[in-house]
Formats: sequence, C-alpha cells, structure tokens
Amino acid sequence: MRFRLLISLLLPASGLLLGCSGDKSQVALTATLQAPELEVQTSSIAADANGQFSLVMELGEYASDATEVKLGSFSVQRDEKDLLPSLGLLGATFPVSLGVGKRVVLPLTFLESTKPSTGDDLCQAPVQIRGTLMDSLSNDHPTIAVSSTFMPSCP
Repeated sequence: MRFRLLISLLLPASGLLLGCSGDKSQVALTATLQAPELEVQTSSIAADANGQFSLVMELGEYASDATEVKLGSFSVQRDEKDLLPSLGLLGATFPVSLGVGKRVVLPLTFLESTKPSTGDDLCQAPVQIRGTLMDSLSNDHPTIAVSSTFMPSCP
C-alpha cells in the first residue's frame, strides 16, 4: 500500500524531470561560422589570403542573464592543423553584448600575408575556419565556432 502511494506521488514529478531539455543551446551561448570564403593569390615571394565569413551568435532563451562575448583566436585549418593561425579579424568591435534569447550576425573579414608554400597548401584541398569565443555568463569558458568545409578560390 505504501509502495503504491509513493509511486502515485513520484510519477507526476518524474514527468517534470523527464520533460526538462538537456539542450545546452537553450541556456548558453552558441556560435557558428556561416558563408565562409577564402581567396588566395600566390606569387614567387608571398601569398595573400583574403577571406570572410559571418559569425552567428545566439544566447539561449532560458539563459540566466545577458552576456558579454569576447573574441578568442581564429584560424584557417585542414584536418585540425592550422594553415593560417591567429587571423586578424575586422568588421566588428568586441566585446559584444548579447541579451537572453537574442541572436546576432556579424560579418567578419581578414587579409593575411604568408609564404608562397602556405598559399599553395591552402589551394590543395578544402579547408574550414575555426575559432573560439569567451563569454561572461560562462565565466569565459571557450565556445568553439566552426565553419563548414569549403574550397578556397585560387585564381
């Protein structure tokens, strides 16, 4: 009898527990890199890599408070190896304030000069852009943002 009473009391409460979402994106910062592009011009003395992408950041609708987002390091990679490390990004001023449930899209660009061999390497196969962001709500724990894999333009 006690067992049935206990079950009848716990069963409705278990529905509340099971109904909670474990999706971090509802309470934290998420970020993606969209529409990545990279053009590489190589000569006998140097290579110029000119690129752009959109940084899309969103703070979950159930976050406890707004957040301040700082830019970490960004790079062009292939197979998790940095081909162009520490990109100098232009186009937005950081830190960026982001309110609860808000989304922002920031167009960012970069122009990097490098060795001709790096320029040649960039043109060999698809690459991706990867970066880190830190935000005040997570005590500056890094959030990783990654683009889709894409092929650089190498005229």
